[in-house]
Amino acid sequence: MHGAILVAGGSGRRMKNNVQDKLLHPILHTNAFRLCCDAYLASKEISSLVIVYRDEVQKQALLAELNLAQKHIIPTFSPIMIQGGKERKDSVLNGLLALPKECKFVQVHDCARPMIRSVTISAITKEVEKKGAIVACRPMQDTVRECASRNTNANTPQSTKTLDRNRLWLMETPQAARKDWLVKALQEANKREIFITDEIAALELLEKKTAFLQLEYPNPKITKADDLNLIEYLLQKND
Repeated sequence: MHGAILVAGGSGRRMKNNVQDKLLHPILHTNAFRLCCDAYLASKEISSLVIVYRDEVQKQALLAELNLAQKHIIPTFSPIMIQGGKERKDSVLNGLLALPKECKFVQVHDCARPMIRSVTISAITKEVEKKGAIVACRPMQDTVRECASRNTNANTPQSTKTLDRNRLWLMETPQAARKDWLVKALQEANKREIFITDEIAALELLEKKTAFLQLEYPNPKITKADDLNLIEYLLQKND
């Protein structure tokens, strides 16, 4: 069985109070959260869905959007609502523990990436069974440089190092893995008190190998208020 966790409880600090909740902010006739629900509810391969929320107020708002999504897509399961934790790894671990025991593989998707398509969800469910772990991503196209000191003001001249972009990939979501691997990896991250930004970083603690699924369509993340305009443009372009 395949499960999925929709992470919707982030604080959105980088929005700088320009938007109350970036996942619920109107985008044309919909919003980021409902777009993600549409993709996952329509996926025949997903048998369990967990939605991680921030607080009770947001939970009620997400449930209202979920009900709208379910009016035109009738899933074969009832989504599970679970409250998130202090950090992303805590929220994902809460979601993992809420999935049925029969669930062997799980996808974790950040609802701040609303352009995800059901075809990608289906491809990942097939590949994760063969590979154990797989992530939606794309190769680095730009030149990337590393500064000698992370604490130095960017305007201060300093030594730099040019990284080999042929070995660099930009991580996106969904990120999928065997559920037992991911539970153990996140527990290990908590044990070591390591801050992680995604699930693959946790799997690296167990030295698990990860396959890459290169997306051939835009899958941007809503980080700043201007990103909402980009999502709206992409949706109009696809109509």
